[in-house]
Amino acid sequence: MTDAIISQILDFGALGSFAAFLVWQHVSMQKKFDTLVVSFQTQLKEIDAGYDRRIELTREKYDKIISEIRRENRDKEDKLLTQAQSLQGQLLARERESLYRVREKER
Repeated sequence: MTDAIISQILDFGALGSFAAFLVWQHVSMQKKFDTLVVSFQTQLKEIDAGYDRRIELTREKYDKIISEIRRENRDKEDKLLTQAQSLQGQLLARERESLYRVREKER
């Protein structure tokens, strides 16, 4: 501080000294507060980045599970279709055989 400011503070006595203390305290607390805000914002960014990473990993996991379930369902559907076609062929063959036997009996 300059000599003029110091002499003015001393001229005001205890009240001036207390006012100078309050100004100094406010300035130092503001610096601490600014440091804390920056630190807090950095932590929030890290938490946000971690959250985004976890969300993406979860999304990838469930996309993989869903695609596996869909593939399994397509495989089952293909098997059922194959079985249905096979059974339909067998049924048609039996029906033809039955018609053939009915015609043979009619002759």
